[in-house]
Amino acid sequence: MPRAVRRSSLNDRAIENEEADLTAERERLEKGVDAVPSIPPFRAAGVRVDRSGAPLWQLVDFHERLDTSERAGLEAALEASGLLDAWVEPDGTVHIPSGPRRLHDTELVGRPCQVETLAHWLQPAGDQVSADIVTSLLLGMSCTEQDSGEAETWLSPTGCFRIGALSGAWSKPIAIYIGYAARAAARARRLEAISVRLDELAQARAALEDRFSEQARDQERAAEEWRGAPGDDSLRACHAEVTSAAREFTSASGRLEQAAQRLAESVERRSSARSILHKDAQDLHLPDDYAQLNAVDTTLAQLTEKVFALAHAARELRQAQSELLKQQNRERDAKQEADANIAHAIEQGRNASEARIRLETLQETVGAKVAELQAKLETARTALELSEADLKRKGAIARSASEERARAEQKVTSADELLQERIAGRQQAVARLQGFAATDLLPIALPEIDLPDSRAAWTIEPALTLARRAEQALSDVPHDDEAWKRIQSHLSVDYTELSRALSALGHQAQMDQTADYGLVVTVVYQNRPERPDRLTERLKHEIAQRRELLTAREREILENHLQAEIAAAIQRLMQDAARKVDAINEELYKRPTSTGVRFRLQWLPLAEGAEGAPVGLDAARKRLLNTSTDLWSPEDRSVVGAMLQDRIDIERANADSTTGGSLLDQLSRALDYRHWHRFTVQRWQDKQWRKLSGPASSGERALGLTVPLFAAVASFYSQSGSPHSPRLVLLDEVFAGIDDSARAHCMALIREFDLDFVVTSEREWGCYAELPGVSICHLQRIENIDAVHVSRWTWDGRAKQRENDPNRRFAGA
Repeated sequence: MPRAVRRSSLNDRAIENEEADLTAERERLEKGVDAVPSIPPFRAAGVRVDRSGAPLWQLVDFHERLDTSERAGLEAALEASGLLDAWVEPDGTVHIPSGPRRLHDTELVGRPCQVETLAHWLQPAGDQVSADIVTSLLLGMSCTEQDSGEAETWLSPTGCFRIGALSGAWSKPIAIYIGYAARAAARARRLEAISVRLDELAQARAALEDRFSEQARDQERAAEEWRGAPGDDSLRACHAEVTSAAREFTSASGRLEQAAQRLAESVERRSSARSILHKDAQDLHLPDDYAQLNAVDTTLAQLTEKVFALAHAARELRQAQSELLKQQNRERDAKQEADANIAHAIEQGRNASEARIRLETLQETVGAKVAELQAKLETARTALELSEADLKRKGAIARSASEERARAEQKVTSADELLQERIAGRQQAVARLQGFAATDLLPIALPEIDLPDSRAAWTIEPALTLARRAEQALSDVPHDDEAWKRIQSHLSVDYTELSRALSALGHQAQMDQTADYGLVVTVVYQNRPERPDRLTERLKHEIAQRRELLTAREREILENHLQAEIAAAIQRLMQDAARKVDAINEELYKRPTSTGVRFRLQWLPLAEGAEGAPVGLDAARKRLLNTSTDLWSPEDRSVVGAMLQDRIDIERANADSTTGGSLLDQLSRALDYRHWHRFTVQRWQDKQWRKLSGPASSGERALGLTVPLFAAVASFYSQSGSPHSPRLVLLDEVFAGIDDSARAHCMALIREFDLDFVVTSEREWGCYAELPGVSICHLQRIENIDAVHVSRWTWDGRAKQRENDPNRRFAGA
């Protein structure tokens, strides 16, 4: 674990360094600072500072006619030959400086002109050196595809070069130094690469932080496990636990036999009930499976809906048949009336013919009297037509009234039938509401609502009042299909969880499904089905009664047991802790620092009224530390008992509201004397003890936290049986924030306390004269290589030496 921590620390520091370098480089590139060619190892540091002139790559640029490959090849040849970064003086001559910079750099000087020179490929661009000087330098170097061997310096756009007897070649994908455009493009590419790398480093840092968090949790878990280790009285506690466990085992065996007997009886009753169910199912020609019965129930419900639909269709058919019969009667009456009218018309036609003949005869025989009679007849005929028209109108009114009466009688009949159906439906709804109320689901949903007397059948008024109140109270409850499906799903999950919880306690939950009222859940408690809310009330009442009995029992336990045995055990533990604090202070007093500073550890009770401080702690602590339990007076026992009772009451209240836990857990937290005290560290300064948090340097504060820990570990190991047993202490990031001289003194204190240590650190090797010997493992890692190199060293008190790794396959490799 320490090596892994140290490796993680090294990785974190490497990531920080690389991020800092990349950030600085990005800032330079964003400011427009160009990248420079690699510095040769022979160049002296600072040789070009405050020097006139410039390197060749800053003074030239490519001709526009050159393509990308020619530019890259020519820059590669210049860079490989060393000409690219050669210094150019303003006058184009060689200046040999004196002193430490002598001959620690390369310069470019003019040579005789060639035929095909570098000036055909490059042109002056910078202002540090005049264009004529740069041109003359370019004219002194040959640049062709093939080397003719005549020039002193020859370069090729393919990347080949020759300087005197030195020849070579190089290639690069793109030019990055010559020309402003090339340098700007190189800056953009480098900025993009830096951004990508910074993102990768951020991800790596996040992964390291996750590992650090996981390691911190592991350390906390290990510390908690160490703190939870058993004490000196574990053997006596184990004996008591074994005795108690034996008694519990005997009691549990008896309960197990009783439970087995009840299980056999339940199995027999279940078999009998299943046999009866099977016979009843055969008699009724129904399945005995629950799922199949649900299917039958669903089918019956669908059949009921279809029967209702069929009755409605039959009622409509009956109405339609009555209307058809009425229309057929009207059609028959109309046909008879039409036949009578036709016969009457024929008769009237015949009478008219006879009358016309008589008229003609009378006109010929009678004359003027006939004309007078005709006028009277015309008047009579007009009156007759009016009477017939009035008769027809009144007959139509009578027929219409008859039809209206028939329709009204049919409506009355339909209304009576509908009224009877609605009265029956209302009575059925009232009966269903009364049956639903009998399931006790309505009082559970609306406990404040008043129900009518269920011993007699409900009338419409109390049922309607109850329905309206229930609808008003439940108006905000969603009742769509989605809400129904969600409630059905939750009911199934809740019932499964309830059954599992009750089964673990030896009880049983039953869920009955009815066609009209849904699911009804009851709990079998003491062989009787109970509603969950009534069972809750019963259990609350029993819990209250048992709590009163438990409180009385606790008082008896405090008087007979806690104030005697447990108080004595707490007294022994507190006195033992006080002796350990004294032993640690003795170790600290014998080992002051090199500057004469001494430290001491104080174990003080919490102040009265502080969080977690018991009421009456000071008075009880004096009796627990200074007086034997055999010599306690009744007043002493009352003081200690009151303090312990107060602690138990507080823990019980916390358990009911937040922490929970068994009674044993509550008593363990209430009687843990370590929570009643706190540790403080003081240092001896100006002939008096002062708080460590007072004015002091960071090194002194670090020592004040480290030295008491050494003393505590040494005091703990001093109580072991064998003086030769290891006295191991593990330290991560050892002595962080302490200077080198104080580190040496801390190492001396480790030796003074006779401790064996394993430490991890990013910079601490432990090579101090105060230590006679140290074994060192130095971890190294290279980026992008999934491996860690371990180099082994030893310190013998005088020098550090490299050691071979015994686990290597090849010795000396």
